[in-house]
Amino acid sequence: MAKISEDIYLERIPPGMYNELIHELNKNSSWQILACHVAEQFGYQWNSWLKSLEQNSNATKTPADILLFELNVKMCTVGILCTLLRDCELGNVLSVLHYPEPSVIIKHPSDDLEHDTLEISLGQHLCLSCKATGIPSPSYQWYHNNIELPRQQSCELDIVINSCDQAGEYNCKISQVTNNGEVVISILLTKSVFVNLSRVPVVIQQQPPAFLELKEGEDFIIKCIAQGHPEPHYQWFRDNIKLEGETSNVLHIKQFSFKHEGKYHCYINNDVNEVITQRSHIMLDLPREKAIAKIALIIANDDYENHMCLETPKNDAAKIGILLKEIDFKIICLVNLSLEQMKNAIRKFGDILKEGVYGLFYYAGHGFKMQESYMLAVDAPESYLRKDAICESELLAILLQNDPALLVTILDMCQTIPPKESNPNIHNEIPKVKEYKSRKNLRNLVQAYSTSSYRPSYERTNSKYGLYAMHLSKYISKNIPVAKVFEEVGKSIDRLLKGTERNQIPMFALTITKPFRLTDAIYKRDPSPTLDHLNKLIAFSIKTIEINFKQASISAMVVISLFMEPYLNVIKISVCNLEDLEVNFFNFVATKQNNLFQTAGSKQECWIHNPQMCQGPLVISVSKNGIQIGATLLHIKNYIPLILEHISN
Repeated sequence: MAKISEDIYLERIPPGMYNELIHELNKNSSWQILACHVAEQFGYQWNSWLKSLEQNSNATKTPADILLFELNVKMCTVGILCTLLRDCELGNVLSVLHYPEPSVIIKHPSDDLEHDTLEISLGQHLCLSCKATGIPSPSYQWYHNNIELPRQQSCELDIVINSCDQAGEYNCKISQVTNNGEVVISILLTKSVFVNLSRVPVVIQQQPPAFLELKEGEDFIIKCIAQGHPEPHYQWFRDNIKLEGETSNVLHIKQFSFKHEGKYHCYINNDVNEVITQRSHIMLDLPREKAIAKIALIIANDDYENHMCLETPKNDAAKIGILLKEIDFKIICLVNLSLEQMKNAIRKFGDILKEGVYGLFYYAGHGFKMQESYMLAVDAPESYLRKDAICESELLAILLQNDPALLVTILDMCQTIPPKESNPNIHNEIPKVKEYKSRKNLRNLVQAYSTSSYRPSYERTNSKYGLYAMHLSKYISKNIPVAKVFEEVGKSIDRLLKGTERNQIPMFALTITKPFRLTDAIYKRDPSPTLDHLNKLIAFSIKTIEINFKQASISAMVVISLFMEPYLNVIKISVCNLEDLEVNFFNFVATKQNNLFQTAGSKQECWIHNPQMCQGPLVISVSKNGIQIGATLLHIKNYIPLILEHISN
């Protein structure tokens, strides 16, 4: 019932009540809701109607004032306004003119459901709604298991069920208070909806860390997070031995010591399934080693003269070289070497590996196993013997001669036996035994292989990288012990390979006695003469020089750069500023066919493999409309890394 006569016009409403009515209409822009409804009743364009109300307002007249004035002009009575406000569900505004009416629930959350129980999976939305009427307008607050849900204060509930804790009872409390909030008119509680979670397998959302190093006496905590329904159960293990009492998702060890070192994992299960977390290698943080220098020799052979060419070694070696550069290794990276060039490169590398130096040798290409592992150069004959390859003991004999602090050798190649039907002579060959030794000891040596003895290594069709290098690249630059690098590579490959590829089984052997890491720091002191010499040998920077074609009175700029980082023995020559002319490149003296290449699509660029082998300068000629108009000589040997002269002597 209205507080005043419903027949009086709006202008006759008592001033105090009128001002309160204006106040409530302006609050939360309620006047806009009423204005839109009025526009609909009178067939107005609601947007222009709202704009006119706002434009006519000023410091003393609000949009609500203008709206009531317009309604009064249209002979609107209190009763009509009450009807309009009720239609708009503006109960708080209506309460200024009307005595309170207790709330009535007209829709419970369960009314849309066949039963009062819902089954929902993790990740799904829970959507519920209810409705109540009353004057003033009722307010809503949703509850879960009698606990208030924050920020859920509308008549609709929409939340994501992402935890088993969200199962249970949901309902809504509907409260009705006066506009000033001082008097409670009514409090109602809707019927409840009970949410059950569907059975969900355990899924690990957060793994424990793969590696963790701790100082002696420190406390440490590792944890995992998993979801599933019913609620997952946890059990921690160290080195596959159950840790009694450790049945939460958090493992807390106090005062860490060497006896706590090991590989930790958590077994998690519910009624649906069971899972195991990744193993977390917890280690004692020992004093770190330092190197005088860190140097790597990287050789990739893929363009064989008498054997099947390979697809990935060039990319594999480049990837490993770039990663080693990132952890401060000096890189000697070479591609497609002959047997003599490989031997020279290894000898030069061995001369540099002095005491205190970390050395790393990586080879990718063809190889075989005949008691020892052998690497094949690109000029290996079709029917080769052991003497046509480099054996591992020969490699170690050279690289260990000066007692490097750490030596890592990585042979990314097949370890299969040459077939008798295509290479019978090698099976009758009497091998020469190469003894490798150092002046002090053979400790701190790591020998890693992409596959085990007498097993193949695989390339994947249309894959940029070989299987072993793909996984080695994940770990070789990580700040973990060097032994851990190759352990993780093996596990990573084992998880991935299926079918025939499982015949490739990486392995490694080591004699490590110190906590070496490939990321160890380098002493900050002046380099020795040997290391200073190395820097000069591998130094290379892009060079730009001017050349002149005197016959044609033309000059141009030539840019000399590496064709593919980080390889030092493939040089690119680009001629600039001759867009209207055809440029060709020739060897001054005829040399091997695969030495000089000119890309068909680029008339002003070539690249040279092993430029130190060129007998004489490079000839650059220019033509116009097919007629040669000039030529000049470029002494390319003046611009190549010095190391190339050493590997070809």
